[in-house]
Amino acid sequence: MTCDETTEQPPVDECLLERKWWCFILSSIFTFLAGLLIVLLWRAFAFLWCRKEPEFAPNDPKQKEQKAARQSKEFEGTFMTEAKDWAGELISGQTTTGRILLRLD
Repeated sequence: MTCDETTEQPPVDECLLERKWWCFILSSIFTFLAGLLIVLLWRAFAFLWCRKEPEFAPNDPKQKEQKAARQSKEFEGTFMTEAKDWAGELISGQTTTGRILLRLD
């Protein structure tokens, strides 16, 4: 017995003999384009169905009511938070008084 007769090599599959790199490239391109299409569709649906409130005419009473409601919601701070905000603006150096105070410091 020789060494060649005792060792059996597994048969090589015919599908491994031919490289199909183009299948990889096409599947990669298809995956990229499908993802891009999903994102664009999502944004289109969001644009169509998630619009802001309609704008009213300048003298429309509904607009005045909405503006008053927003302004009342914006001022929900206490005296201390207002004082802290004022002090922060004062020492920031963005106002004339703040610049003077920073130069004196």
